[in-house]
Amino acid sequence: MGSMEDRGVLLVHWLQNLPYEKIGKVYADLMNDPSITDKDLAYIAKHDRYFLLTVVFGRTDALHPWLYDRCREVERDPDGHLDLWARAHYKSTIITYAGAIQEILKDPNITIAIFAHVRNIAKAFLAQIKRELEGNEFLKRLFPEILYAEPRREAPVWSLDAGLIVKRTSNPKEGTIEAHGLVDGQPTSRHFKLRIYDDTVSREAVTTGEQIQKTLDAFDLSQNLASTHDGRQWMVGTRYSFSDP
Repeated sequence: MGSMEDRGVLLVHWLQNLPYEKIGKVYADLMNDPSITDKDLAYIAKHDRYFLLTVVFGRTDALHPWLYDRCREVERDPDGHLDLWARAHYKSTIITYAGAIQEILKDPNITIAIFAHVRNIAKAFLAQIKRELEGNEFLKRLFPEILYAEPRREAPVWSLDAGLIVKRTSNPKEGTIEAHGLVDGQPTSRHFKLRIYDDTVSREAVTTGEQIQKTLDAFDLSQNLASTHDGRQWMVGTRYSFSDP
């Protein structure tokens, strides 16, 4: 590793181990330190999800010690877990929204699919990500090699229906990030490096055994959409019943 990356690794490690009571002041000091460059801030944003969420995205509503702990928890070990948190506890904000964008910033060649019970729910998650990548000028300043200045005009694909494509060096048929339904509108002949399952169960989907089995079968089918080399998955949800899939 070069000296600049060494510095970033040490800085992020230090930040991730700070208590919540100190993190706000430290972030403010970093933003006001003339020796901290945009490259430094970009490195922190790629590896410190709480910095990305509260400073780069400006989500001051997430300034809470419990949310800070959850950011640290999911960034330490993000893959292959089922995160069942209560409603209004920012699970989609931290994992689906901030997490997906952070993955894109780490690897612009990644392919991500967001799966919800029906496609319209998944498209709502994608819409939030789309707005951030379009309108956050600070984010675009930190990552000009990845994010388009005017993506609606410059990006080869940029819509809720077809997905979003950032600047990348590979050319897979999948978009950088797409939105799909699990039980309806599931794609075929596509393979994603990361599948994010969020709100894949609805209140109406747990009233009968047949509906529950339909969701389970759809989830099993979606496993075929994983990349053959490095398919990863995140699962986010809230329980609706004892027999919730």
